[in-house]
Amino acid sequence: MASIVHEVRSVDVVQGYVIALSGPWGSGKTSLLNLIRLQLDGAPRLPVVNFNPWMFSNTEQLVQSFFGEVASQLRTKEDRLAAVAAEIEAYGELLAPLTFVPIAGPLIQRASEAAGAVRRFRESRDGSVVFRKEMLAAELTRLGERIVVILDDIDRLQTAEIRDIFKLVRLTASFPNVIYLLAFDRGRVEEALTESGIPGRGYLEKIVQTTIDVPVIADELLIAQVGQALDAALDGSPAMERFDKDRWPDVLIEVVAPLIRNVRDVRRFAASIRTTVDSLGGQIELVDLLALEATRIFLPDVFTAIADAATALTATRSSAARSGGRSDEEAVKRILEEAAEQRSVVESVISRLFPGGLRHIGGSSYGADWEKDWLKARRVAHPDILRLYLERTHTSKMAAFTDAERAFKVLADRAALEEFLSSIEPERVEDVISALEAYEGEYPSEAVPVAVTVLLNTMPCLPDRPRGMLELDARLVVSRVVLRLLRQLQGPDEVATIVREALPEITTLSARLQLVLLVGHRKGAGHKLVSEAVATELEGDLAQAVRSEEPADVSKERDYLRVLYWAYRQAGGQNATLDAGHRPAVHAQVLITAKTETLRSSGDSRVVKREALLRWPILEELYGGQEALRQAIDSVSEIAEENPDLARVIDLAKKYLGGWRPED
Repeated sequence: MASIVHEVRSVDVVQGYVIALSGPWGSGKTSLLNLIRLQLDGAPRLPVVNFNPWMFSNTEQLVQSFFGEVASQLRTKEDRLAAVAAEIEAYGELLAPLTFVPIAGPLIQRASEAAGAVRRFRESRDGSVVFRKEMLAAELTRLGERIVVILDDIDRLQTAEIRDIFKLVRLTASFPNVIYLLAFDRGRVEEALTESGIPGRGYLEKIVQTTIDVPVIADELLIAQVGQALDAALDGSPAMERFDKDRWPDVLIEVVAPLIRNVRDVRRFAASIRTTVDSLGGQIELVDLLALEATRIFLPDVFTAIADAATALTATRSSAARSGGRSDEEAVKRILEEAAEQRSVVESVISRLFPGGLRHIGGSSYGADWEKDWLKARRVAHPDILRLYLERTHTSKMAAFTDAERAFKVLADRAALEEFLSSIEPERVEDVISALEAYEGEYPSEAVPVAVTVLLNTMPCLPDRPRGMLELDARLVVSRVVLRLLRQLQGPDEVATIVREALPEITTLSARLQLVLLVGHRKGAGHKLVSEAVATELEGDLAQAVRSEEPADVSKERDYLRVLYWAYRQAGGQNATLDAGHRPAVHAQVLITAKTETLRSSGDSRVVKREALLRWPILEELYGGQEALRQAIDSVSEIAEENPDLARVIDLAKKYLGGWRPED
């Protein structure tokens, strides 16, 4: 740059001078011109006129616009330039193509008269042009200093417009003290100036005295500029909280760097990242986001194919087995077809961002266990994260995991955890708890007793909802997370200590039973996390508590029938547990928790049929017979008016009393 500024200040300009900055599109010509402007503004200061070649649509407009703009800019700089500005403006008016010739109307009736009028007009104008040119040259000489006229982006004009620009420069380049500084892609301009077999290069060389090639930026420097641009774009952004430094070098070298060819690309990339990060915040792993944005900007057809193949790229081995494997493979192949000469880059996009898609290009196959790791890391390898990037929308699973992240941060703080879970819509709490499974192996040890207690105490608050044939119920959803918390403890003794501490803090008998069975040795229920002796002790204590205390708020016992029947069996099943002496609320909760349903579907239909049932044999056993059970049902009929769920259960119970039984 310094050499260019020196040339502008020192070259002989008695007959004007033209300097060209040549370089391919995006090579940094505009940035270099901006630096040159700054240097020319320093002492000794030179007047600089910037002309935008995009502001005209034809030759006449070009000439008028050029001289008018030069004159206007000179007037605004210094008073001493006013005389030069006036001469430039006058000269430009005369140079403009013939815009008005009096050849129409009653004054000129015949073609010969019209031709004569045109000839006389041009002759008078030609004389004036020569005079004005001499006046302008004299004024520029008297000025005694250089005027720099800068024209950028010439190569982005249409062919005819490029020719007009160089005609204008050729026409005006000989004025003293005027230096033209032109920026363009030489190949494009030479092509535009080539006409009727006459090479454009020769034409260009007659106009331009000095051509300076903008140097090609070395790959190392370009990569450094990418880093600097991203640092500026992401400064203070929450996205930096999710930046995998171990993955970034490979993604940078294999994906981002090969797609960025020049300084303009660096700016486009940084601007895109800033916009995308503003819309997504820190919700997606930044390395993935950078790779996908580079693909979107520089390989748009590949990006479209990636969006179309989202399912194929994010499917694990088990999910792929349930879907169309052949169509998935074809979708990934289409991505590679769009890649053309950038195939190696696109293969790196798949291997670095979408492990699930590797099996389609001869790579490894990943199982479903990987999904939780991808979700925790907010990688686009997980279908919900990719969907968030593509659609800017959260799936319900994604929203639940976002809340689970927040819950995980306060897992050891009972008050904060309770407050956070209670702030979530009740319909979503179960999903948030389920999403905590993803942190298996990472729970802080001090969080285990707190989380076990708080999560089990949420069970009464989890609303019932329709479930598919393979869906877990709320009790099992909570139990799975509690089990994973307890498994992080050091051994049976530590588990026993935590369980003993937690049981008095757990507010329902239903949740206490779930914890006791979870750590015990019962077949099909226990995971043997405590010794057999401790398990027996815990079960005995709980059975005694069930028999001796009636819950203050029995409506929160979502598994009350199960609790009572378990205690009944613990006592040997000798005496009826329930009778007419209990409060109606107790009978009501027993009946409500006795309700279950069966799901059926036929082989030729996707419709799932639901049928409500009661655990009638267990009810008869607990009440000691159907008569006592009938009395209990009658005792709650009055309160059923305020409880639609209870009313439906009573109607079903009366069907059983009438002899109805479900078909096998």
